[in-house]
Amino acid sequence: MSASPAAPARPGGRIYYGWYIVAAALATNGMSACLQGYSTGVFFVPMSDDLGWTRTEFIVALTISQFVMAIVGALIGGLIDRHGGRMLMLAGALVTSAALLATAEVDELWQWRVLRGVAQAVGVGLGGLLVANVVLSKWFVRYRGRALGIAVTGLSLAGVLTPTLLTPVVDDYGWRAGWRVLAVATALLMISAALVMRRQPEDHGLLPDGRAAEDPEAGEEAERARLDYDTSLTRRQAIRSTALWLLVAAFGLGGLSFTALGAQTIPFLTDSGFSRTTAAGMLSLFALPGLLTRAFWGVLAERIQPRLLAAAAFLATAAAMAIIIPAARSGSTALVALGFLTFGCGIAGFVPIQEVIWASFFGRRYLGGVRGVAMPFQLVFSAAGPFVVSLYFDAFASYDGVFAALALCALLATVLVLAAPMPRARRAPPRTREREVGRAPPEPALPGLAAAAAVGAHPPPAPGADARGTDPRPPAPAAPGRAPAPPPRRARSAAPLLAAAAGCAALLLLAAAIRRRRRAGRVDARDRRS
Repeated sequence: MSASPAAPARPGGRIYYGWYIVAAALATNGMSACLQGYSTGVFFVPMSDDLGWTRTEFIVALTISQFVMAIVGALIGGLIDRHGGRMLMLAGALVTSAALLATAEVDELWQWRVLRGVAQAVGVGLGGLLVANVVLSKWFVRYRGRALGIAVTGLSLAGVLTPTLLTPVVDDYGWRAGWRVLAVATALLMISAALVMRRQPEDHGLLPDGRAAEDPEAGEEAERARLDYDTSLTRRQAIRSTALWLLVAAFGLGGLSFTALGAQTIPFLTDSGFSRTTAAGMLSLFALPGLLTRAFWGVLAERIQPRLLAAAAFLATAAAMAIIIPAARSGSTALVALGFLTFGCGIAGFVPIQEVIWASFFGRRYLGGVRGVAMPFQLVFSAAGPFVVSLYFDAFASYDGVFAALALCALLATVLVLAAPMPRARRAPPRTREREVGRAPPEPALPGLAAAAAVGAHPPPAPGADARGTDPRPPAPAAPGRAPAPPPRRARSAAPLLAAAAGCAALLLLAAAIRRRRRAGRVDARDRRS
């Protein structure tokens, strides 16, 4: 008598494990926003003044980092689909922490560009919001909007906490101490989040949104998960669709103002006559609406067409720029605060709605690969924002004209996102109005559901799959009434962690060399004075 196969592992207890993924994604989103956005404004003036750099020289490293993250995103998209996010996030945590420690020793411009522009960007790209949000989207279908809304609240939480907690450290102890504090915080948060990550619910005998796969009452959830999975577009199909490129342009143009204003808020307001403390408060203020409303935006995305919500978010950012420019010129703190609150409301909706749209337009099966295609183009837009604003300021000693141009970009993004057509394979049947909200219409449960996901029975790779194991053809539909069987899962490799460890060692050696050189320079200076 043969022994029965072991039941699939199910992490967690009565609480659906997807909500633990939400918590990990919240921490990851927050740390990514802190490192790539909000901390920049805190370090901008102290580092530029101390090291004698112009604003454009400082910002160039941020532009480089966006291009590096674009390359990393393109490379890891398919890896997320096949292996999940844990190993990538652990590698990212190690590289990022070492890069932050090394950044504290910077003395020359080339060191800043290598460490901030390349090393930090590689680490955040490996363990940042792309990985976390793609994994999270695989754990939810019906409740994807609220799950993503909660997770991306971490972006706003970072906006509130980073200037509030980091500015006093930098002002009282110096910018070098600030980078060291960030290194410790990054290691703690990113490693903790990585240990929570799992690839997808089917690997653990679950369906998206929380039902057990073998539950005979899970008919509606199983059918919804099957439809979302079976109609997913491959990366090749997505590239050939008009929707992908319209969405890339819309989210790229719409996100320009976020990256530009996030990096330039403190210098913009201090140049306008506001104190550094007030400017840091405004930076926190435009993050506050996101802290309060991002989950609400996510719930709305389950009930209203996300494209309409994205258009509303873009219009709010355009209106905010129209308020902030004259308000800063007039010195009105109240109007500036109103502008940043309005801007925060628009940005609060921008991020969760974007993630919902990507998943609802292209499905969850190949979402990592699709996002890996789109992300490089979006990051090019993000890189252009702060750099163009700095160039404009260096040329004209004013922000007014370039901020007005950013408002026009947000208006153009509104038109583009409304024009993006839902891919034909993802369109709901005519008899239902449930479209574009990341959930398929319910179908009656069919026999055979009790055997919905014998998770251990993974099919072999389809004939014709490419070298990466990704089948370029449309996925074969699952049997009616059955949950989709997950694609074959490859054994984990320690290569990412070994590569990350080698990178960390190199970064720490570089930091030690820079530190010794700086100390030797100080000794020589004292000897010359004596």
